[in-house]
Amino acid sequence: MARSEASVEIARPPADVFPWLLDPEKRLRWVSGLVSSQPLGDGRFRETIEQAGRRVDVTSGVVALEEPHRLEVRSKGRGVTARIAHRLEPTGDGTRVSSSLELELGRLLRLAGGLAAGQAQRSLERSLARLKELLEAAGSDDADEEPGAEQA
Repeated sequence: MARSEASVEIARPPADVFPWLLDPEKRLRWVSGLVSSQPLGDGRFRETIEQAGRRVDVTSGVVALEEPHRLEVRSKGRGVTARIAHRLEPTGDGTRVSSSLELELGRLLRLAGGLAAGQAQRSLERSLARLKELLEAAGSDDADEEPGAEQA
């Protein structure tokens, strides 16, 4: 099993950050490698993830939810099981988001385990950096705007 951890401070309150962890359209904008995310109901999603040129279809489900402070999701697909946990803690100026990813590879994929672990770490760091960029670039008025998008 490979484990990755990363954290970021975002100059927005937890209530502004938390929806970005669950909403499929928002997740597509910041989660590295996420190609599609379709809600199935009951906190479950069908998702496609692309890493290192390979696409994997997974079914993801919320296993713990304490809005706006904690979210854990388990994803399972052919040859891979992942568990990602996000903790949101208020700071003086916003929110510290701490994320961890546990990745279990099936027998055929285990040979690339070290490679997968490094890629998972970089992907987690890129994702959190993008989340910070999206939330902070929009300013306090509207976090749904793309960075650089003109305001009316």
